[in-house]
Amino acid sequence: MRIPQPSEPTDPEANLRSRLDEMRALSRSLAGDGDMLVALQQVADAVRAGTDSIAVHIERLSEPDAGVIVATAGSQDASETDARAPELEGSNRIVIALGRRSERVGSLVLFRRDSSPPVDPAMLERLTDLATFATLALKRTALVDQIRHTQDECRRIVEDKYRLISGVGEELKERLGAAAEYVQLLDTEGELNEREKRYIERSRRSIDAVVRVINDLVQLSRIDTGNLAMRPEPAHVGVLLRGIVRDFQLSVGTIGLDFDVAVPDDLPVINTDLDYVRQVLDTLLSNAVRYSPVGGSVVVRADIRPGRRKSDPLRYVCLSITDSGPGVGDHDLIFEEVYRVERRGEKPGFRLAIARRIARLLGGELTLETRPGMGSTFTLWLPDVPPDSVPSYSDLKQETDLALLG
Repeated sequence: MRIPQPSEPTDPEANLRSRLDEMRALSRSLAGDGDMLVALQQVADAVRAGTDSIAVHIERLSEPDAGVIVATAGSQDASETDARAPELEGSNRIVIALGRRSERVGSLVLFRRDSSPPVDPAMLERLTDLATFATLALKRTALVDQIRHTQDECRRIVEDKYRLISGVGEELKERLGAAAEYVQLLDTEGELNEREKRYIERSRRSIDAVVRVINDLVQLSRIDTGNLAMRPEPAHVGVLLRGIVRDFQLSVGTIGLDFDVAVPDDLPVINTDLDYVRQVLDTLLSNAVRYSPVGGSVVVRADIRPGRRKSDPLRYVCLSITDSGPGVGDHDLIFEEVYRVERRGEKPGFRLAIARRIARLLGGELTLETRPGMGSTFTLWLPDVPPDSVPSYSDLKQETDLALLG
């Protein structure tokens, strides 16, 4: 970006307009997402062009008494840190501190000839404005460096946590596997009374539950470290949803839950990872069944919706599951790693936290609408991204129906 230069002082009004244009251009550079070194170079060029300087340095303070030159204007020799280049011999320097005394971030250095006239008020005013921009650019550069350093540290900590959780998880699963084998041996030992059988069955369920928690925790860590790979493929998510609902209908048919399913046949085929979509839907339906009372209902819907924000140009396939449970009091906490609606003394879990992270990795979102005592509706938003080639809906639907009948 070319920074406009002020007019000659013989035209004060034009000079003021030119200065305003210069300030606007520099402001856009600082407010943008570009490299701040470019903005600093623009400031150095503007100082050089608007003064009678031989050369201009902008230095960033790296140590209490040492600066590193980050932008120069004028003579190529002006990049010499000792300022003893031949072209600069006999020059004098004007050093303008950038930042307050206790928060100094660098210096603006002007090299002027000994024969140059004293700095006039107009030049001083312009230098003050440009020094302000240089200060802001240096502060933003320092802030960006600090953010990157913090991100690197956080990434390292998260990766260390993932390795620790994965290692401990594998060790625990190995020990639990051995415990499960002993429980299985007990189940085959001679005649067992009903009480002993109940104890063995409870032990087996407890071991399975702990293994599931370990697997969830490892998967959560894998997502946080970016180690969960997505494998998109053409998907009839409507067929998938129908199949999962039918599986749940068969498994919970004896507890008196009613399933109200409305999934249109004309849902578009999208490009997504079917395995992870299945995992999210399985989590949502499991929760709906768990928290709906006996005689309650689970409502399953699917439709097409625009993005939730005006700036989002995509359409979304939305899969909604509504339970008739107690509802959720805190929308923010429900997706935390260790939060679960209290019921029958249940302990915290990870499934909804994993489900939302997976939804976002799929390019969509997992949202919640709820009213205490009136049930909850979880909606999985999947972007309507069409694949290159897809199987027909009727073939997939027939294949699903045959599998269920079998």
